[in-house]
Amino acid sequence: MFSVTRFVAVGDSITVGNSPAFSDGFTGTLSWVTYARSRKLLFAGGWAAGGATTLRMAQSIRPVKADVLVILAGTNDLAQGLPFSETAADLNRIVAGIGAPRVVVSAIPPRDSAPTATAAFNVTLHAFVLSRGWDWIDAPSSLRAGAVYAPGMSIDGVHPTEAGAEALGKAFQAALIR
Repeated sequence: MFSVTRFVAVGDSITVGNSPAFSDGFTGTLSWVTYARSRKLLFAGGWAAGGATTLRMAQSIRPVKADVLVILAGTNDLAQGLPFSETAADLNRIVAGIGAPRVVVSAIPPRDSAPTATAAFNVTLHAFVLSRGWDWIDAPSSLRAGAVYAPGMSIDGVHPTEAGAEALGKAFQAALIR
C-alpha cells in the first residue's frame, strides 16, 4: 500500500496550458499538471489562467483540501514591471487562502525577450521562498539553455511546448514525492 499526496496548483498560462477545465481537474497537454500526476500524486484542483498576475491569483483562489500547494507564478508580474513587494504580498495571500500544510514554489521559466530580468526575479523569489520556510524548486531548469529556452522547449519564448510542459511536470512530480 502506498500513500497518496493531494496537490493543488496555482499559476498562469504556463500552468493552465491548453486545459479545457483546469479547476475541475481536466488538464491539457500543455499543462505541467498533466505530467505531474501519478498513482501517488492526485491533482486536487486549483486555479490558473492566461495572463494572470499574482494579484489576480490571490483574488481568485479558494481553499482546497490538499497536502501540498504548488505555485508557479510571477511571469506576468515581471512582464508588467510590478514591484516584487507586491508579488511577495500576493504569494502570502495565496498560501493563506489555499491553506495547504506544505508549500512548494518554483522558479519561473525563461522569458527569451528578458533573460537577465527573469534570472534576477528568480534570485529574489528564491530568497523570499526560503525566508518563508516554503520549499523551493527550479522546475524549469531542464528547459533552459543558459538563460533562455533550450531548442524545442518553447512555443514562443515564454510558454513551454508539450515536451517543456512534460519536463516541468516531471520535475514537480519528483519534488512532491519525497
